[in-house]
Amino acid sequence: MDTMKCLFNFSLSIAIFMLSLRVMSTSIQAVLGARLRRLLTLLTYNPLISVVTGAFVTATIQSSSAVAALMVALVNAGVLNLKQAFGVILGANIGTTITAQLAAWDMSRLIVPTMLCGLFLLPGSKKHKYTGACLIGLGGLFFGLYWLKLSLLPILEKELIRHLLVDLSENVYLAVLVGIGVTAVVQSSSAVTSVIIILGHIGAIPLMGAIGIALGSNIGTVGTTLISSLGMSKEARATAYADLMFNVLGVLLVLPIIKYFTLLVSLTSPYLPQQIANAHTLFNVFTAFVALLLIDPLTRAVCWIAGIK
Repeated sequence: MDTMKCLFNFSLSIAIFMLSLRVMSTSIQAVLGARLRRLLTLLTYNPLISVVTGAFVTATIQSSSAVAALMVALVNAGVLNLKQAFGVILGANIGTTITAQLAAWDMSRLIVPTMLCGLFLLPGSKKHKYTGACLIGLGGLFFGLYWLKLSLLPILEKELIRHLLVDLSENVYLAVLVGIGVTAVVQSSSAVTSVIIILGHIGAIPLMGAIGIALGSNIGTVGTTLISSLGMSKEARATAYADLMFNVLGVLLVLPIIKYFTLLVSLTSPYLPQQIANAHTLFNVFTAFVALLLIDPLTRAVCWIAGIK
C-alpha cells in the first residue's frame, strides 16, 4: 500500500510538472501566434542567427519538441530550407536547458505569489488572459518540482531503487540508455532532467550517473520530431533526421571523455543540483557549437539519408 501511495504521488507530481509546462508553452504560443512563424522565418538568414533564434524561442515557450516539430512543418511547407531549420534545432536544445536551471533552485516560495498574479490577470483582456495562464503554469511548474522532491524521498527508501541508482552511477552507458528509454516514454527531456536534479537535491545520485541520464534524455525526446515528419516530404523527414543525428553524435562525442567532462562540471558549482543543471547546459552549448561548425557536411549527410540528391 505504501509503495502504491509513493508511486501515485510521484506520478501526480510529474503530471503536474508536465501539464504546467504545456500550459506555459500553449499560452506563450497563443500570444505570439503568427508572429512566431514570422520571427523564425526572418531570423534564420544565417546558421549562427538561426541558433540564437532557436535558443531564444525555446527558452520562451519551453518546448524543444514543439520547436523541432514546427521546423519540420515549415520545411515541409517550403517556408524554410533544411539548413535554416537545422540551425534553429541546434539552438532549441540550448533554450530548453532553462527548465533545468530553474529546477536547480528552490522556487517553492514563489508558488503562491506567481499563481495569484496569474489568477489576477485571467479576467482581463485576451493578452492578459494568456499572460495569466502562463504565470499559473509557471507556479504549477514550481509546485510540481516541490512535490516531486517530497514524493521521491519515500521511494528512495526502497532497496531496489537504491540498487538501481548505484548501478547507474557505476555504468554511465546504462545511465544513457535509461535516459533514452524514460524520455522516449514521457516525451519531455525537461521532466527527466528535473527529476535527476531533484535526486541531486537529496543526495540520491552521483554527478556522473546524473549526467549519463541527461545525455540520454536528449536522444529520447527526438521521438516527437520523428513522428511529426511521418508522411511529409523528404526535406521534412531530413529535418527530423538532423535532430536525431545531432543528439546521437553529441552523446557519442562526449561519452569517451565523460570523466573529464564530469570533472569540468564539478568545478562550476559546489552544489550538486547546480552541477547537474550546468552539465545539461554545457553539453548542449558545446555540441551546438561543434555542429554549427560542421553544419554543411551534416546537412549533406541527412539529405543523403533522406534520399535527397
